[in-house]
Amino acid sequence: MITSREHTALSAYLKLLRNKGVDRYNLRQREVCILKLIPFINEIESDGAEYRSAVDDFLIILDPSERSAYLSIVREYFPFWMDDIKAIAALNADKAYESIPYEWMPLKADLNKLWSMLDQDILTSQEKLPVDTYEKALRAYGTDECSIDTSLKLVKLLMLRLRDAPHKEPKVYRKAVDSNLPFFTVVETHHMFLKVGREFYYFWKGDKVSDKTTRREAVFA
Repeated sequence: MITSREHTALSAYLKLLRNKGVDRYNLRQREVCILKLIPFINEIESDGAEYRSAVDDFLIILDPSERSAYLSIVREYFPFWMDDIKAIAALNADKAYESIPYEWMPLKADLNKLWSMLDQDILTSQEKLPVDTYEKALRAYGTDECSIDTSLKLVKLLMLRLRDAPHKEPKVYRKAVDSNLPFFTVVETHHMFLKVGREFYYFWKGDKVSDKTTRREAVFA
């Protein structure tokens, strides 16, 4: 019997979903995704940065139409692979593993137009607060000005897409992130947007994150 770290984590992941009432078709979809991912992660350390790098390599081989769904699955699987009980409990509390999908989706928008108008769009004081807090964190970690400017544009785009979100839960944030992914077709910008999305989630949600490592290695979405 195979009892590798990856398969043990997969069994635990599927068991939780089964207990949440996820149907057989969706369980199988997740199983197939993780089985395809395993060759990319079975020889790496249990580390968030290495996992994300492996996931990026995995996504490249997929048809673009599959990437959004697969990305959501590999995010859900990550804390099981890390054997991070606290992260699983936190995500479970945030209803990240519920079988009933959230109906909310960001309003359809011309992303090219939205991007070109970013400087003209004004965030409310409530929307601006997590953006300002994120900027302070980037500066505290010594991030260069060019990266800060790019990161702030990306999170502002996210804030505009999340403007009518009904609640601050992982699946809502993921939908906003995933709805923007088609806009970033160049590999480097695609990776940059996902990186910023991972970092900014906790600021958007209002969680207190004590250090850089915790924030970057946790799974938002």
